[in-house]
Amino acid sequence: MPNKQAMLDLIRQQQYEAQRQALLKRNMAYAHPEWQSQMTQLPPEQEQAFAGWLKANKVPFNPADKYPDYDMRGYYLSMQQGDAPKAGINPTTKSLHYPDTFKTPYHESFSAESKMATEGAPSWKGDKLVTPTGEIVFEDKPRKK
Repeated sequence: MPNKQAMLDLIRQQQYEAQRQALLKRNMAYAHPEWQSQMTQLPPEQEQAFAGWLKANKVPFNPADKYPDYDMRGYYLSMQQGDAPKAGINPTTKSLHYPDTFKTPYHESFSAESKMATEGAPSWKGDKLVTPTGEIVFEDKPRKK
């Protein structure tokens, strides 16, 4: 019989997966049907350097996540090539923020700025992510501590 911690971990994982699937379902209306083929794959030697970069820079990204909300490998490769828009501090949430360019449909604020988005995807109007019909799908708010 699993212990209490194992049960809690399982429940958290199921909640996480359900949340990601709900975001994917909402965002697929605005994503390229083959968006997963746009996820950056790195050869083993670059993957090792990428892992080192994640650790050295304390990047909040799990490379083994089955439901990645960000193509961090794409950002890393773009950064290595000198093409990446800079990451910065989100003025609303005061947290580290990477550019929308590499957000996947699993991201709560998947926008028209993503390379995986189609025409008609929600776009930013101030701190709100809005569909072309005016529906607010996400609002950037300060995070509770």
